[in-house]
Amino acid sequence: MRLSDLMQQRVVAIDSAESAAAARSLMRRHRIRHLVVTSGRELAGIISERDLGGRHGEEPLGGRSVEELMTPRVVHGTPKMTLREAVNLMRGRKIGSLPVLDEDGTLVGIVTATDVLDELGRGSTKPTRRPEPRTLRMTESRRRARGRPVQRARASLIKGRSRHREAEDARRAPFPKTVPKSMKRAPPDGSAGVPAYIRAAEGDLSLDDRAYIRRKLGRRLGKFSDAVERVSVRTEDLNGPRGGIDRVCRIKVVLSGLPSVVLEHRHASLSAAVDGALAGIETAVRRAIQRRRVKPLRQAA
Repeated sequence: MRLSDLMQQRVVAIDSAESAAAARSLMRRHRIRHLVVTSGRELAGIISERDLGGRHGEEPLGGRSVEELMTPRVVHGTPKMTLREAVNLMRGRKIGSLPVLDEDGTLVGIVTATDVLDELGRGSTKPTRRPEPRTLRMTESRRRARGRPVQRARASLIKGRSRHREAEDARRAPFPKTVPKSMKRAPPDGSAGVPAYIRAAEGDLSLDDRAYIRRKLGRRLGKFSDAVERVSVRTEDLNGPRGGIDRVCRIKVVLSGLPSVVLEHRHASLSAAVDGALAGIETAVRRAIQRRRVKPLRQAA
């Protein structure tokens, strides 16, 4: 997996001339622990929750600026960097976030330790192989073959792994806008047979935002494609110009033979509302499918 498939494209940034108190307020508003610091259009550094005195902000900030507290030497990755390379880089430098820059040096996303752990928990990396115990005596068939059966087994193992990766990539593909009728009648094959309908207020979501949502839905719900018929995403502005927590993102997943799953997340920021709903929909769908597999207990007479 590449960082282009894992990174968060909505990067919350702050100018280096802003105050440290403004950085702390921005972190709490978006519920994040790292902020990218910019100077004009260039990446100047990164500031974390620890730099601002921890989660509860025990240390007084006074009139200090972001430039005084940020880390100027930023370790960054590229969209083509693999997940394993990113893990080794973050672990070796002991950092909790990794800004992603393209070839021109433009900031295109960010990957945090939470994103990496979530992906590793879903089994994206290659499992560890335990060596088979060796015996002192070699069997007569292996002595005659001189390793040839082992070579054939290794080739078949590599071929099986490649097929498994192709199947996983198909299941994690972004959800399309529509699905042809012929594909609807056919058995589901990965994420290609699950359409995602996105409805938003005028001007709320750009084409990049919609592609981001479809890609996230494919990664989180692609494994359940045999049970999912369609997905609907809707964003609304509840209170209009009155302010307050007025942004809501509602995701509805229609399951085959089960009640639909609806998850809603509200936040003052539209991007935070969308990310919050996407983060919880996978757990909600998994629980709904598990309930079908559990047999009800017999009531006592």
